[in-house]
Amino acid sequence: MTESLHLNISNQNYDQESYVKFRNKLATYPVGQDFCLDDIPWKSSDKSYELGVFGLQEEIKDFFEYIKPTPEEQFAREVVVWKIKQVVHCMWPHCQVDVFGSFKTGLYLPTSDVDMVILGKWDALPLRTLERALSRSGISSELKVLDKASVPIVKMTDKETGLRVDISFNMMNSVLAAVMIQEYMRDYPYLPYLVFVLKQFLLQRCLNEVWTGGLSSYALILMVVRFLQVSC
Repeated sequence: MTESLHLNISNQNYDQESYVKFRNKLATYPVGQDFCLDDIPWKSSDKSYELGVFGLQEEIKDFFEYIKPTPEEQFAREVVVWKIKQVVHCMWPHCQVDVFGSFKTGLYLPTSDVDMVILGKWDALPLRTLERALSRSGISSELKVLDKASVPIVKMTDKETGLRVDISFNMMNSVLAAVMIQEYMRDYPYLPYLVFVLKQFLLQRCLNEVWTGGLSSYALILMVVRFLQVSC
């Protein structure tokens, strides 16, 4: 770990593959090759990490403190969620709107999307209806409906923050999965430390998206949980 991708919220609309190749030397360095970067943002100037497991443990702790969500990042996401809820409840007052995924568990990187789900009863999923309502509300800078995906969603980019939001319908299993992960976090206090390091590792190598051949956050968390179960 030698370079962070701790981006500002407003700087998320980038081509990830070209960005990583341009900015992140770890993405193209051969495994085991020595390199030196002066700017390690999670390391204080008067601190050094000893070789071995104990040094790795200290750096993981420092990286976690650096990369974990700040109150400002949390608030920005909460405001975006609130705005979307207002739009949804104006159309469907009795439906339930919830968040899931990394925002629900708190295991999100600065570049992570916000996952939301709308629970209600419809003969057909009202993807286009939601798209039009979000467009009229003026809160989005970009909207896209993925109605042919295995899980149909409306993808939205918030105009003020640049945060990306994926909105699905009636995916209760996703909400339950987030609750299960929160329980694992209580059972294994060091789970977030490992998850953040590995999520950043995958992000830097463009392996954090299933649709590009990478690993989903949910699968990664389950792998870490299993590791802790057999190791602790």
